Formats: sequence, structure tokens, C-alpha cells
Amino acid sequence: MIENKQIKQTNSNASRQPTVHLMVGFMGFGKTTAAHKLAAEIPAVCLTHDEFMVKLYGRNMPYEQFHQNYQKVDVVLWDLAAKIIATGTDVIMDYGFWSHDNRETAYQRAKKLTENVVFHVFDCDMATAKQRILQRSQNNPDELYIREDEFDTLAQQFEPWYYMDDYPMIWHNAPNAKYIGQIVRVKIDRPLGSKHPKHGFEYPVNYGFVPFTTSGDGEELDAYVLMPDEPLDEFEGRCIAVVHRLDDDDDKLIVVPEAYDLADEQIEAEIAFQEKWFKHVLIRDFDDE
Repeated sequence: MIENKQIKQTNSNASRQPTVHLMVGFMGFGKTTAAHKLAAEIPAVCLTHDEFMVKLYGRNMPYEQFHQNYQKVDVVLWDLAAKIIATGTDVIMDYGFWSHDNRETAYQRAKKLTENVVFHVFDCDMATAKQRILQRSQNNPDELYIREDEFDTLAQQFEPWYYMDDYPMIWHNAPNAKYIGQIVRVKIDRPLGSKHPKHGFEYPVNYGFVPFTTSGDGEELDAYVLMPDEPLDEFEGRCIAVVHRLDDDDDKLIVVPEAYDLADEQIEAEIAFQEKWFKHVLIRDFDDE
């Protein structure tokens, strides 16, 4: 497993403040499995909302009762989180935090408990998530029972992580994030100063692809080469980030000279000529589990 820099830094000092870890993702995205594994590694106490719901109210409560019971459990878990943090122990809030408003509220609540707050973001296609949940509902008596129509209704409430969610974040299960920190070779097919073959805009940076890779759109994985100020045919450098598009299955690598790095704001400014048209997040830290 690739060691996460934020977790490593958070746990490197015995006198540190404890951390609240907020797990973000829809049902079936793999966040609860990861939350329990993370709890064992840190170590931390994992508070999984669904587990409390099942133990207190059963796995198949009437829909009209769900929201009221959800709020009751929510109060209890945040109270427990405060007590756990007070002992100097990390706590993992395994909720999902499906919307931007949910994430903003959770972040503010967590910051009242400790200065150290980090989101763990999970991604998955809805077809796979649905299959997991329906199988789980049939086979696991300890899980909430979710029917297919309920899954479809609840899925409409889920808002993927996007640019407004400007919080400390670790991205999990993002396939192209494995390139972060790696040396890659980029074949430049749209050098600095060239124009887009279809839309006609000019490239203010070198842009190309990593040979022998495959992106989500079936083509080779694209890459922005930042910092070199002259047109190039080829470039070898270090991947420092991934542009993960939320409305287009076409991630982009950010590649710079090996000894250099750039802040998020610098990267966003360099790639805005193209990425301003897409909702996206900039992945810098990740866990490959």
C-alpha cells in the first residue's frame, strides 16, 4: 500500500492533535471497508452510521421513519466523536456525506473538535455500486436492506466531490492516481503554441499523452507538461497530480521536471485554458487500496 502523506504527517508526532477522518462516497463505493482498515492502521475508532442504524432500528425500517432515526443516530455519533477526540484518539466518521452542504456542515462540526480534519473521497460507477448493494442486501443480515428502487431514488441525492469542496482531501480508488510521484514519458502531440485541431484555441503549455496507457475514454492517458517554456516533441518528468474530470471520463496527468513541484493554484492557472470547461478535482494525495 502507498503510504498517505497526510496520515503519515498526522501520526508522526506523539503530542499531535487527533484527527477526524470524514469518509465521502455513495453506498457501495467501498468506503466502509476502507474505513475499518484505516481504523486498524492508524489506529482510530470507526463510527459507521449504518451499523448503528441496524443495531438500534433493524435493517428494513419504513422509509418514513428512516430520516427521523437517522437524525437521532447522528446526534449520538457526533457526541461519541467528541468524547473520543478528547482522549487524543483519531475518529473516523463513516457516513458518506453525499452533498456539498453535508460536507460543509461535517467539516465545521469536526473543526470544533480538533484542528486536524481530512476527507477521504471514494469513487465508483453507479452500476457497480448498485450491484454490490443489492447483493449485500440479499446476503448480509447485518447491513441495511436497500431495494433497487430505493437505491435509484437515493442516488439522485448524491453529489460527487467537485471544485467547491475545497477541503483537505485524500482520494481513494482513483485508478490514474497511481502515477502520482512516478517518472513518466510524455509524447507531445500538441506542443506549446500549437492550436487545437477542432476548437482552434492555442495551447499555452505542452500537451500530449503517455504511450502504452489507457484512459477512461479508451484513448491513451493525456498529460499537461508544465514549466518548460518552449515547444517540445517529448518530455520525461514527474507526475505531481491528476486532473480528475467529474463530467468526462478523461483524466489528465500533471507532469513537471523531476526536481520541481507546483501549488494547486499554479496548476489550475496553467490548465484553465482547457479545464475551465469541465468540473474537475485536482488529486494530489491518494491511497491505492
